[in-house]
Amino acid sequence: MVRGIGIDIVEIERIHRMIEKYGMHFLEKVFTDAEIGYCNAKARPSTHFAVRWAAKEAFYKALPPEIQSVSSWKSIETLPRGKSGKPEIRLMSSELEEFFRTAGIVSWMVSLSHERSVCTAMVV
Repeated sequence: MVRGIGIDIVEIERIHRMIEKYGMHFLEKVFTDAEIGYCNAKARPSTHFAVRWAAKEAFYKALPPEIQSVSSWKSIETLPRGKSGKPEIRLMSSELEEFFRTAGIVSWMVSLSHERSVCTAMVV
């Protein structure tokens, strides 16, 4: 049963400008250390940061309203996992873990995509 769905689209240049303006202060506020390391290792880090921003927004939108207040930027981490390299969302918040456990939500799906100027994420 689907309990929530969220989608977000982000202009990559917007995130690039934020990184240029605020640097590590911005990155450390929004992304986990593992996400920062992963994105910075790519040829176009801004693209990878932007799509993770979109994933965080989409995840938040998919949450039931009663739990949105305890979700923050670093409540989740989105990285490729396993041999497939598919993106997976990992919970980084014990409050969210407890909510999902209590609600009987055992899995979620994420899809990420990026093109030249925009990226998008969808979470179910």
